[in-house]
Amino acid sequence: MSVHTTNSQFSFQLPSMSYIDAKWEEPNLRTPAPAPEARRRGGLGVWLSHRIADLLSWRRNSQAAAELSRMSDHELSDIGLSRCDITRVFSRDYNADLRQRGIGV
Repeated sequence: MSVHTTNSQFSFQLPSMSYIDAKWEEPNLRTPAPAPEARRRGGLGVWLSHRIADLLSWRRNSQAAAELSRMSDHELSDIGLSRCDITRVFSRDYNADLRQRGIGV
């Protein structure tokens, strides 16, 4: 016996899943950047905070790349990647179109 159901009959909805980090694909999850006029233009504290932010971003990307590298070829193909795509995911050159649309990192 088979029963036909529609989406309106389900009482739940699956969350939007991301293979890397949801904030890269869903702009509403990203923290907004401060307005340019609110940023300070110089000083050691500003320079240091930028370097720390860069370091944390690099570390997060390295951990994500390592996690993808630990996946099997079959698992990678399930999410639409091949092993050679792993480095491209984190390259600014390949993500230029996403940055132009305000989605990329």
